Amino acid sequence: MSRLGPDSAAGRREDLFSVIDAAGELLDVPIVLEDTEFRVLAWSKGQHTADDERVSGILERQAQPWLVEVLRSRGDIARLIASPDPVFLDPASDRAKPRMACRVQHDGPHLGYLWASTRTPFDPQRAAHFRAAAQTIAVRMSRDGQGTTEQDDLKALLFGTPDAEQAAARLGLSAAKVTVLAAAQSRPAHETVPSDMLRLYLTTAHPRALVVRHDRVTYAVLPWPTSTDDADAKARSAAIARDLWDRAALRERVVLAVSTTVTQPGRIPSARSHADRITALQQQYPTAPRVAAFEDVQLLYALSRLRGALRQDGESLGGAVSALEHHDRHQHTQLLATLRCYLDHFGDTNAAAAQLHLHPNTFRYRLQRIREVSGFDPRDAQTRFLTELHLRLRDLEPPD
Repeated sequence: MSRLGPDSAAGRREDLFSVIDAAGELLDVPIVLEDTEFRVLAWSKGQHTADDERVSGILERQAQPWLVEVLRSRGDIARLIASPDPVFLDPASDRAKPRMACRVQHDGPHLGYLWASTRTPFDPQRAAHFRAAAQTIAVRMSRDGQGTTEQDDLKALLFGTPDAEQAAARLGLSAAKVTVLAAAQSRPAHETVPSDMLRLYLTTAHPRALVVRHDRVTYAVLPWPTSTDDADAKARSAAIARDLWDRAALRERVVLAVSTTVTQPGRIPSARSHADRITALQQQYPTAPRVAAFEDVQLLYALSRLRGALRQDGESLGGAVSALEHHDRHQHTQLLATLRCYLDHFGDTNAAAAQLHLHPNTFRYRLQRIREVSGFDPRDAQTRFLTELHLRLRDLEPPD
């Protein structure tokens, strides 16, 4: 089925389809957009799960007249126009499914209707997402393809261009605390993050959120009242990020980073760069938390920088780890794994032996062999530290 709506510019049409697809995926329902004359303008994927009446409307680009008459006679259309919130509608016939519907309007005239096929009413959170989708569509329809300066202003603010101060004033961020949330694909080779879905969610979770996509990353600037404690602003931003990542549609596709809190517009580029460093670590190392602030990855960051510096200088760490690795490879032993287990249990021989399913005496014999092969002395604090550091650096080797 070709998704071409009537009488609209191609760019605007694709923009509407993108938002509706994002809303349909976020809510897991098929969605259709109609204007005030019930002409079909756009629809989401997955319409095979809708009823025949909806599919016929898409094929004909117009809701069936009898269906519109039923909705009018029951007062459903009047309810929709009067309500700022989504409305649950009973089926219009024995073959139809119930609908959630919402008027498409935002600071201007009523522009149309958004319909979702669903068997039960949306819960408050899904209803809020549905309403946000209708409002986003209204903004884009009102814009009529002329574009907006908000996205340009937001990029200027995030990347510190010369007109960033004026951009902050236009965006109402001259006197606000701000955190930056960055969403990137979980691995660089993965598909691009669905920015419209992120925008719909974020503008519901934080009504003042400003969202823009740059390159392959979606950024959200989250303003907070100046009276908000810095730590509280960051914690609330992290809670929004965790809730977003928990959604099934995004869980395996994105990593999310939360910046420090900044109190001046001129510091926003630093916060954005801070978030970028976190997403870079999350993409490179799958063991990194999928939702993180810097303190969640600070050890990984320090180790990564050290590993990079050693490689740049053409150096490598020697000592016990290298000696045991060489011995294990040629003698088919497991001395390095034994040493790691010993260190992980802080020198508790019995606990380490139990984890490896060894008799304590067997484990002690292996420790003696470790000393003989590598010279490792557990009583030397510097040797222990260097050995643990070397083991951590080995863990940073990227996956094949």
